[in-house]
Amino acid sequence: MNWENFHFIRPLWLLAFIPALFLLLAYKRQRQTGQWENVCDAALLPYLIQYQTSKSNRLPLISALLALSCSIFALAGPTWQRLPSPAFRNDSALVIALNLAESMNASDIKPSRLIRARYKISDILRQRKDGQTALLVYAGDAFTVTPLTNDTATIDSQLSALTSEIMPSSGSNAGLALEKAAALLKQAGLQKGHILLITDTADLEHSLPTL
Repeated sequence: MNWENFHFIRPLWLLAFIPALFLLLAYKRQRQTGQWENVCDAALLPYLIQYQTSKSNRLPLISALLALSCSIFALAGPTWQRLPSPAFRNDSALVIALNLAESMNASDIKPSRLIRARYKISDILRQRKDGQTALLVYAGDAFTVTPLTNDTATIDSQLSALTSEIMPSSGSNAGLALEKAAALLKQAGLQKGHILLITDTADLEHSLPTL
């Protein structure tokens, strides 16, 4: 039992001790005086009720006090365990756009530009602990591989199948890829997000869309 972690789940219940104290004082007064105060002079009451100060007559009052105290204490919810505080969660969205043009098969970067790009994406996915991620590929056209999701393992499992041969048309239309990425963010109802363009070349000056 760690007393450093002791606390009350509902500490406001401890305020119930205040009215409980007044009730007990009123009960004690009633037990002491009974109906004598209605028929006797007030100056005689202390002498008439002296016999009620014995331990046997105090027992009901003590019992009621203990029962009430235990009830309030239990309602306050004493505990020695603290729930972990929720950590800050990063809900930022990331759309990765990978170029699958034929030029990505160049081996000037060993083993090839495309394979190195897939390695880099895999590293990024392993480092993303939170936030949604999507993956799309493009060449002459753009296609969604996975929509925005928290399951980065599923995205990573798709990387080995991404080759230039799966693209139906040749080219390197980066502008179309950015439009597709922006559409994914809007479809998810997000007001903002990040787009990571992985390519060996991009003529953004002539193909950059309005996001």
